[in-house]
Amino acid sequence: MFVNGVVRLSWGLGALLDPSAMATARLVPDTETRPDARLFVRGFGANQVGAAVLALGALSRPRLERPALVLAVALDVVDMVSAVVEARVRRRLDADTAGGFVFSASGAASAAAALRAPSLSQAGARGRSGR
Repeated sequence: MFVNGVVRLSWGLGALLDPSAMATARLVPDTETRPDARLFVRGFGANQVGAAVLALGALSRPRLERPALVLAVALDVVDMVSAVVEARVRRRLDADTAGGFVFSASGAASAAAALRAPSLSQAGARGRSGR
């Protein structure tokens, strides 16, 4: 959960605060001449920051771990669906749609793995019982 949160926070802050640097690093499409697209990159970055803050905050609040991870998986699944829909519209899987799909699939897989971790179910049980 920690790694998932840190990756989301790092990527999200980069996309939100400096999409041009993220484009130079080939982590987002170049939006320098497309302010409408840049807005969506920043919005997706903000989405990742929000999920990261919830995940990292849940590390000290066991009762929030499961909801934070379920939210992370749900956000990533919706992002994966949007990448597939866009690839169908484009009639090809290009670097942008494939990269978005892989990024979201990685996030979903790591959050789902954390959901299945024995320590999470024990921590969640402690949080629910108040101990």
